[in-house]
Amino acid sequence: MQVQLDTIRQEYEFDCLNRGHSSNTMRAYRTALRQFMEFAQKQDVEFATDLTTPVIRAFAAECMQTISPAGAHARLRVLRSFLNWATEEGYFAKSPMARVPLPRLKQKMLDAVSAQDMKKLILAAQNSASPIKLQALLAVLYDTGLRVSELWNLELRDILPTQCLMVREGKGGKDRIVPISRPTLKLIHRYLRDERPESALPNLFLVDEYSPYSNVSIYKLLERLCKRAKVQRYSPHAFRRGFAVNYIRNGGDQFTLMRVLGHTTITMTNRYAMLNTSDVQDVHRRASPFASLK
Repeated sequence: MQVQLDTIRQEYEFDCLNRGHSSNTMRAYRTALRQFMEFAQKQDVEFATDLTTPVIRAFAAECMQTISPAGAHARLRVLRSFLNWATEEGYFAKSPMARVPLPRLKQKMLDAVSAQDMKKLILAAQNSASPIKLQALLAVLYDTGLRVSELWNLELRDILPTQCLMVREGKGGKDRIVPISRPTLKLIHRYLRDERPESALPNLFLVDEYSPYSNVSIYKLLERLCKRAKVQRYSPHAFRRGFAVNYIRNGGDQFTLMRVLGHTTITMTNRYAMLNTSDVQDVHRRASPFASLK
């Protein structure tokens, strides 16, 4: 019996929901698969038996011609995941994408907040209406590598007595415990004691008595702080990368970092912890087997 490709797509989306994918992940999956289905329809591909490797190659070529390499890579990665799932479910004997490689991406150094710029941001926060709150928020970002959504989702109950934060329903709907340093914990307690407004809201960081932070408000807050500190404009993710890079610089290991960041693979962690040339040179000076010869 022939099965429509769109029916398989719907089953895949249901399966992703059952596995607890976040709303952002589901939005990206739906967008990528909708674009593929529109392309497939133009190629008169209606049933699973109609889908062939040449059709996939044609779609990949169109992606590379119409969007950025990173965008094409992301779209085709979703398609590969979908077709691998469909193959495991028995809709294909072999994935029609098995011999279609993902486009290669150039590895580039991503923005990461440096220790020097972090000091400038902390000083800039002192000249605000709520200096302790902003310093505590900056400290949590730089000390934990939390995603922006994980930051504004923090609640009072998530400050654990073990000098850790409980991150609830991070990416993929997973909980994890993230350690924090004593200076960060002190700033949080000072903020709670001196600046956090009385509020029925459970959120740790509040704009005011009635409003928690959001993705947009944190982006705007950081934009204003960067301007005041006279440093480049940093996104919340640049703090996450800054944490990862400096964690490795200071002697942390990648497997512990993977757990703190909430990654499922060491490959993704390695992307975040990419060291610059001066870091590599410094390690080489200390570890070179030839230089250590007596």
